[in-house]
Amino acid sequence: MKKLIYLVALFLGFASFAQGPLHIYNYSSYDLVGRLYANGTSPGNCLPEVFTSYNVPAGALVDIKSFNLSNMATVPINNWSVRTTSTVGATNVPVPSGLLITLGNITRWHFYWFQTRYAGTINSTPDPDFPMGENMCGWSNFTDYVYGVLTQAKWYYDPVTNETTLIVEDI
Repeated sequence: MKKLIYLVALFLGFASFAQGPLHIYNYSSYDLVGRLYANGTSPGNCLPEVFTSYNVPAGALVDIKSFNLSNMATVPINNWSVRTTSTVGATNVPVPSGLLITLGNITRWHFYWFQTRYAGTINSTPDPDFPMGENMCGWSNFTDYVYGVLTQAKWYYDPVTNETTLIVEDI
């Protein structure tokens, strides 16, 4: 009985800190081109780091349930870069991976820093960069709302559901 209680407590502990889903709802007429980033939540350290370059087409609604299921998103992610120590460079990890499952239990979505581009082109819009995210680590300068020239974006984290959402729309 003690073992069962211990296992339930352990499972609930992992579940409460597990990476929640990320929703990127690009209601705008523009492509989003940027870097998606998640990391541990220890201030000043923030390891491990899990990141990738990620482009979201105009009008796309993306739900990323986890790193390990990111290859099934509307706009799939098939590889993540992972860094577990500050002294070693990042390693490329394909999806699916046991390492990504483990890292999903100890990380949270940190930011998506992106630029808007005219749909289907490489041409930037007059919008500023959108450093959307949270200042979890003490070394980042991210914000939860940016009002650009052509688009606006809102980033928010819901601690009750453990979900992070980014909404981008035309002004």
